[in-house]
Amino acid sequence: MVSVGNRQSYMEVTGFSSEVREQFYKVASVNLCSNISGQILASLVMSPPKVGDESYDAYFCERDGILKSLARRAKMRN
Repeated sequence: MVSVGNRQSYMEVTGFSSEVREQFYKVASVNLCSNISGQILASLVMSPPKVGDESYDAYFCERDGILKSLARRAKMRN
């Protein structure tokens, strides 16, 4: 699952050498982007398999099964 949101922060580093300050900023910047697995997942969601791809049939079979299950459960709630 990919979570989309707006994150904001502020950081000021004073009283440290430039080398230490650079390391603080490096560590802080890691949290600005999603991790590698999140980026891969987002890429896969945005570009599903195409006709002829090895995983095409399995992907759409699984996707359709999930959508049918969700539709069935939605009807049960009404």
